[in-house]
This record gives sequence, structure tokens and C-alpha cells, in this order.
Amino acid sequence: MRSIVYSGIILVLSLVITTQAAMALAEVKSSAIVDKSTVTLGDLFDNLETGRDIWVMNSPAPGEKTSVSTRYLANLTRQHNVYWQNSRGVRQITVTRKGKVIKHEALKHLIKQELEVLKLSDRKNGIRFENKNATLHLPEDSSVEDITLDKFDIDQQTGKFSALLSVPVGDDTYTTATVRGRTHAITYVPALNRNIPPGRLITEQDIAWVGLPTLSIGRNIIRAENQLIGMTPRRNLNPSTPLRPSDLERPVIVMRGKIVSILFKSGKISLTATGKAIENGGRGDVIRVMNSKSHKTIDAVVTGPAQVQVISAKYGLAQLNVPQ
Repeated sequence: MRSIVYSGIILVLSLVITTQAAMALAEVKSSAIVDKSTVTLGDLFDNLETGRDIWVMNSPAPGEKTSVSTRYLANLTRQHNVYWQNSRGVRQITVTRKGKVIKHEALKHLIKQELEVLKLSDRKNGIRFENKNATLHLPEDSSVEDITLDKFDIDQQTGKFSALLSVPVGDDTYTTATVRGRTHAITYVPALNRNIPPGRLITEQDIAWVGLPTLSIGRNIIRAENQLIGMTPRRNLNPSTPLRPSDLERPVIVMRGKIVSILFKSGKISLTATGKAIENGGRGDVIRVMNSKSHKTIDAVVTGPAQVQVISAKYGLAQLNVPQ
């Protein structure tokens, strides 16, 4: 009887010890994030007590990912007598390195500095990169100011350039990257600096100047600010966007169906009549109006609120139907 009891106690103790040992084993992760140039076992396991600093592989570039198989880890840890478990059945561990994504557009200052050194900045001061969506990756503790330009080549005829950069990758190490592009002449055109609702007059304070490649500016793009001032948007327009005359209109100061004063001038003769506007119009617009007495329609230019002036001498006094 005693032997049975002892056997039972031993079995229970064995189960407890086995369970505790299993609980104490490190657990492999399904993914890991690192911020240094190498990946160690400590990055890939939870609760790993020994072997944390054992090298596994080099980290990917800052901001990028790679993977490592648990089969590889099994062979590696067996050599170092490191024990672990894989209760979730992980096959591949995704390793991501912390980093910042820098677009090529952020490197314009480096190119401009080099153009100034070569005394080319006054000729073409616009820069367009070959791939505007291309990026560089930097460590979390680095910035674009840590990138240096090692070599610069430019064809002065075409404006095409190639720049060899030195880019930090962490732990005081650097890699090289090449960016290509083209310099071009730019022209500044007026645009709105904020959203101006239709009906509101555009003033000088509403204007911002936007630089565009000269060769890409269409003939119908507005180039002078006096073409904007005093106008109003026909619809909601995006700020800092080049504008066309069709985007704007004069504010309506004569409303369709409203009574207007019609002015006729011919030499020293100046006469007025009453009429009705057939169309909306802003200052300077030519609209049709109908004489209230003769009911004849004539063209007139809007000169002010509820005021128009006959624009052609062919519309004589008879058509105004006023006493001579």
C-alpha cells in the first residue's frame, strides 16, 4: 500500500516539475521589431534567460522587413544548448527594423547646394526627381540632415543629374544610394492661398505664388495677379493650384430680372432709360437688357450695381425710346 502511495506522490511531483519546466521554457515570437543592425536570440523569444546575445543574422535596412525560419533557429540553438518551445506552431518569424521613410523630395536642399557650388543655381532652379515616389530608409535616431552627397554629375545641356549619397543605416555605419533627376526652369504663377467661397471677392491678401516647370504651363494658365483680384471663384478651388480664366467670374452685381438704369452716350449726348436685365452680369460683362418702354433687347456693359451702358452707337435714341 505504501509503495502505491509513494508512486502516486512521485508521479504528481514529476508532473509538477515537467509543467513548471515547460512554463519556464522560452516561447518563440511570431514577429519581432528591432532597432539595431543585428538580430539576436533575445529579439526572437519571450522569457529567454540564456543566450540572449547570440547572433542570428544581420537586420534588414531601417524601415524594412525580413524573416527567419524556426527550423534555422532550432539548428542554431541546439549548438548553444538553448531550449525553447513553439506552442503556436510558428514557422517564420517576421523581423521589422525601426526606421523612417524619407522621400527623394526631401533631398532637394542637397542638390540645390551642389548647384550653387557649380554656379548653376541661377539658370535652372527647379528640381524634379526621376522617381518622385522613391524613398530612402533611415534609423529612428537619424534625420535627412545626416545624409551627405559624395558625388554629383550633371549634363548642363539637358539638366539631367546623378547624385551619389551616403546614407546612415545605424551603429555608425553607412550605405550608398544613387538618386537621379533633372533641373528645369520654373515660373511663378498666382494661386489662392486658402479656400475662397464662390461669391466672395478675391483680394491681394488671398494670393500665393506657386512655382511650376515653365515648359509645363499651359497657355490658359493665369500668370498675373490682376487677373484674380476682384474676381470670384465659380466653384470651390483647391489652394495653391494654378488657375484658368474659366475658374473665375466677376461677382454678379446685376441680377437677371431686376430693374437696371440704361445709360447711352454719344459725343456730348448722355441719356438714360429704365430696363430689365435678361442675364446676370458682373462689372465689365456684356449682358442683354430689355428697354421697359420699347421692349427691345439691346447689349450693354455692366458698369455698376443695377447700372449698364449701351456699348454700340448702332443702338440709337429711338431704341432707348427716350425723348430727343
